[in-house]
Amino acid sequence: MKPLFPMLFLLLLISISQSLHAQSEKDEKSLSKDGTTLYPPQGIAKDANADSKSNQTSELQFKVTGMLKTDFAYANRSVLSFGFDNLVGPTVAKREVQARDAEPRSGIYPTSSLLGAEIGYGNKAKAIFEADFVDVTKSSVGAETKPRVRQMYFQYNPSAKLQIFLGRTWDLFAGVYPQSYNASAFMSASGNIGWQREQIGIWYKIGELKLGSAIGTTGFHNDPNVKTNIERNSMPTVAIRIDWIPNSNFLFTTSAIGTKLKVSDPKTDSTRDGQTLYPDQSPNTNQTVLSALNQKENQERATLNSGGVSIGFVWKLGKFESRSEVSYGTNLTSITSSGIAPFQTTTYGEEFANSQFGYLTGSYATDAKANTKRKFESPKEVTGFLSLNYDISKEFGIGLHAGASKITNPEVLVGADPNLLTISRPDSFQWTSNPKVMGSIRENLNYGFRMNYDPEERVRFFLQTDVFRTYYKDVDRYTGLSAHINHYDPILQTGDLRDPGNPNTRSSAVSESLMVRLGGLFRFDS
Repeated sequence: MKPLFPMLFLLLLISISQSLHAQSEKDEKSLSKDGTTLYPPQGIAKDANADSKSNQTSELQFKVTGMLKTDFAYANRSVLSFGFDNLVGPTVAKREVQARDAEPRSGIYPTSSLLGAEIGYGNKAKAIFEADFVDVTKSSVGAETKPRVRQMYFQYNPSAKLQIFLGRTWDLFAGVYPQSYNASAFMSASGNIGWQREQIGIWYKIGELKLGSAIGTTGFHNDPNVKTNIERNSMPTVAIRIDWIPNSNFLFTTSAIGTKLKVSDPKTDSTRDGQTLYPDQSPNTNQTVLSALNQKENQERATLNSGGVSIGFVWKLGKFESRSEVSYGTNLTSITSSGIAPFQTTTYGEEFANSQFGYLTGSYATDAKANTKRKFESPKEVTGFLSLNYDISKEFGIGLHAGASKITNPEVLVGADPNLLTISRPDSFQWTSNPKVMGSIRENLNYGFRMNYDPEERVRFFLQTDVFRTYYKDVDRYTGLSAHINHYDPILQTGDLRDPGNPNTRSSAVSESLMVRLGGLFRFDS
């Protein structure tokens, strides 16, 4: 697969260059800026009323939208769909922590089918409902399968330049999406940060520019299960975006998002459950100034500045289309669902014990390891993708996609417990919920090839390959020179060595999986 990918990339570039010289601009077709539509393409709207500019009626219009889509998916080893061990919407290769992780696996998935409706009121208002049936917590569709809301919002256009939108729709932040038939993931955790969010916002058009701003929830949903306590972060996300659309075949966009993320409040957290409803305010006569300061510090609410910026484009020329976006931010996974590392929780003692100096002993080192004060760290993530598509003819098309996400400060990540890396672990509900089992993800790559055949206008059959290569964090204590030292007391200048063991008996920190997706879809938009 590795040597095949550069060859396919070269062939695609040759075909593209020939097409660009031969294709007249008169034959250019408008394209969709939303890769999630898959088929058929729609135009980039240059103004709020572009899709109904000639419709001035005040009556309601109804339109059914959606598609039936079924995939056969195969992977040569285990992958994770947003942390869950299945092939529904793979985002990363799973670290081999179970003996069965190296086994091939396959399944058939009709759950990414879409069903929705658009209700228009002239060119003044429109309501959109859209749902699929994806549940990343389950491996297959069953009688208990529930719809998952993707979009549920309405927009109001007071004028040709102003649009107001309210509800759950695609995030204003990072608004470019790659072309992919892995429709439940869309290169999440490998370049694409954008996803859906509950928002209230506006768009305003100035010439070729569209300016957008919105507030949104800090919690996110990528499965139908009920989420609790997302409202307890009282500050919403604040996003801004600028789109430059000089014509129907080009979009340049940049956006930013930010919030203060509440991660701990000792006065109200679940740690107070079972204790008195109100904290004891009676004075402590034996309390010293130092202990009072420590108590105040331990009871303070902990918040983390979280957010990011993005820049991207969508471009079509003739039969060639390209999409790309690059994002950078802090705690992106904690305010979206598409990054690789949320904010990290540890203690000062664990941090020292797991560092490259964890072998130190003695009074100071022992006290440092015994420190149970919680510590919160913010991973900084850079991520980006490139998606290319070329229509060979009306019926046939091919494409390439590649993306990567990387933590630029991996020293703040929680590493895997070395004692857990030599044994086969039992099943876990969500593998990424406890980073000590596999280690936090510090880097993830995804690249692949796809092709499609459209025998009819609304029918498409497709083939897509994906390679996931994921790097996990191991604690520094048992790497390099530290792995050979059992303990050392710098005061007494005594210590002894340890056998680091055979690294082949431990799970590798790098995991790679090859995936093939074969299927078809029928688009039935009215």
